[in-house]
Amino acid sequence: MNIGRDDLKRLRLPLAAAATLLALGAACLLASEHYLDAAKKARDAARQSRVAIQERVSRVSDEEREIRENLVHYEQMRRRGMVGEHSRLDWIESIARIKKDRKLFEIKYGIEPQRPLDYPGIVATGAVNFVASRMKLEMLLLHEEDLLTFLADLEVAGKAYVSVRHCTVSRIERAAALQPRLRADCQVDLVSIRGVKPA
Repeated sequence: MNIGRDDLKRLRLPLAAAATLLALGAACLLASEHYLDAAKKARDAARQSRVAIQERVSRVSDEEREIRENLVHYEQMRRRGMVGEHSRLDWIESIARIKKDRKLFEIKYGIEPQRPLDYPGIVATGAVNFVASRMKLEMLLLHEEDLLTFLADLEVAGKAYVSVRHCTVSRIERAAALQPRLRADCQVDLVSIRGVKPA
């Protein structure tokens, strides 16, 4: 088949239209790939944003739960009277009352002034300050339970958390049936909360 000059003149317009359509098709293909890439990036960014928001919401929920738990503990300590200033005279009266009620033998003790609590993991927050008065305690005991009941009574009566730092119980010369048989040498922290400021 021979294509003549007249045929070429007639094909000029359709060939130009075909070339234009090919160029438009290629441009549309390139544009659609560009928009597809942009849509994928937008989707990935939205997914990352959603994950970050979910993590933030989860952290807020955890913090809210932790605050609720801390408020419960704080309320328990407040009800027990562990919040606020404590007088050394209160401790002295409490020890004398426990000794009398429990019919205990000799109790010697010294209570140091309150100071910030220095336990590992406890950090002052500014709103709540844990303080401790260290007490050196010497007791003559009939048996070990005398020491345990004394410490439990002291925690209740003294309105503080009683933290035993260390305690040594040693046997002494055995005397009559109702005489002390043991000596306890202890170091105890009387822990309370001071300086609570509203949040």
